[in-house]
Amino acid sequence: MALKIIYRIFAIAFFLSITHQAFAQYTIAGKVINLVDNKPLENATVFIDKTSYVTKTDRYGDFKIYNVKSNHYQLIVSMVGFKTYKTPISVQFDTNVHTVEMAENITSLNEVKIVNAKKLSSRYLDMFKREILGTSKFGEQCRIINPDVIKLNFDKRENKLTAYSTDFLIIENKALGYRLKYLVEDFERNEKNQLISYVGYVLFEAIKGKDKQQQEWAENRIEAYTGSLQHFLRSLLGNNINQYKESGFLVMTDTRMENKYRLPDSIIRKKISFFRNKNSKIDQDSLVFWISMLQQPKYIEVLDTTKLQTKQVVHLTDSKGIYSLRIITDTNYVNRWSSVKVRGINRTDVKCDTCKFKNSLYVTYVKYIPEKSKKTYQSFYRSASSIIPNHEMDKMASLISILDGNVLFDWNGVIINPMSLKLERYWANLRLGDLLPIDYLPNQY
Repeated sequence: MALKIIYRIFAIAFFLSITHQAFAQYTIAGKVINLVDNKPLENATVFIDKTSYVTKTDRYGDFKIYNVKSNHYQLIVSMVGFKTYKTPISVQFDTNVHTVEMAENITSLNEVKIVNAKKLSSRYLDMFKREILGTSKFGEQCRIINPDVIKLNFDKRENKLTAYSTDFLIIENKALGYRLKYLVEDFERNEKNQLISYVGYVLFEAIKGKDKQQQEWAENRIEAYTGSLQHFLRSLLGNNINQYKESGFLVMTDTRMENKYRLPDSIIRKKISFFRNKNSKIDQDSLVFWISMLQQPKYIEVLDTTKLQTKQVVHLTDSKGIYSLRIITDTNYVNRWSSVKVRGINRTDVKCDTCKFKNSLYVTYVKYIPEKSKKTYQSFYRSASSIIPNHEMDKMASLISILDGNVLFDWNGVIINPMSLKLERYWANLRLGDLLPIDYLPNQY
């Protein structure tokens, strides 16, 4: 009973804080100068990342942003010819930021290879667009208005595409009814290690439309929000996870461990190459063996279905309005299984006390679980044993891994230190085409 009361108080406090934060509005003021001569910079763009809050500096370098809701933000100052300035700010009252000193952006020798997007193969520009905008149905409806501000470089030796923008990319999202101004500071797509990373800052501007368009955009925005990372983090604070028959989130702990029965790719491929041109029955059997090993998964992956509670996943921090996402990292859940059936492996005992393992949060929005997977989902609530989600259920799931320290987020469901976590699967494939302003609420039109 005491635990239920604590949860109720936690949920009430969260929604009261949302109400307070939604109505409290303040002013951010400051000054922008040139670092070299301390002279004021006129016409610099000052905005709050992932919002519609924006202004320009006057001839004295002064700026003011009005009617800003109370929250934690990233303040961005941008001007052509200068390095982008960014700083975290906490708005709890009218805020004066320290004088912003802008450093000139001097082109280095390493940037000689960078060329205008139009001068590089359209293949690489299409690759950049695909990674930035995404391939979802909303991402495919986005259009970059001014691709000439994109600077691309492709390193053939490293098989790596890098990019940045000299000014704001203007992106029209006709599905969600926004015009985005996106400043690309750094972009890298590395084929060797299959990693994609990019850093950028976005400014939202709502597109004006007729009532029918506004209604369609409102419905699409709700669809984009539902089941998103932002929705999940807000649901954590609202204590809406792992509740049977509720349209919330299914949250479990995922453990991946190296497959100790699988040899490294280099050895496997060498063996396949050796036996491929042999004709004897023994050699052909060996070829089949090594091909089957290549098809084995590199990792053993299981889900522990212990019903995670909000208090196990999210913790309060000493900073007002900031929360910490937690994952159990010291328990190898593979070793809790009496047997694990893995494709391509005859053995079911895959326990290993010395193997490296990695734990992540496995998150699926209940509404997205297909009907044919409902029995698997329902068994999660009837039993504390482990389950293996089928492919249909798994493809709509997301994995969250902590890379460094704590993952911090605010009441809006916005990650404050995004480089501290890694997203995989469903959420990892969402890009600017599905992005909403950080202060978006589902009842907004």
